[in-house]
Amino acid sequence: MLDSEKFAIAAHLHVVLRRVNGRVTDVEWMIHSSEYAREVIRVARTEDHPELLRLADKLEAALLPPAPVPKPERRAPPPEASSREASDFGASRFASSDFDPVVPRQRYVGTLR
Repeated sequence: MLDSEKFAIAAHLHVVLRRVNGRVTDVEWMIHSSEYAREVIRVARTEDHPELLRLADKLEAALLPPAPVPKPERRAPPPEASSREASDFGASRFASSDFDPVVPRQRYVGTLR
């Protein structure tokens, strides 16, 4: 959606919200700040006015797209304990490490010790 369309929806919501309950909002800030937009939408939904509710839904859809749902990780089944020997570190999950003793690691060094 174009920014001009988002601005038009926010401006229309601003006008109706001011007419219904006297609230004055900042349309420009509503476009740039999702936190402010959420608050204006919350205030608009407290009123029992059909046009205000419709505009709140429309603004929410334009400015605050739904968060994507993460896909669950698929893990391979653990190897069977009978197939590996106790001294075989090649089959251990601890064997593959990214530790390299030659390359120095960067670490946090704070002022308190």
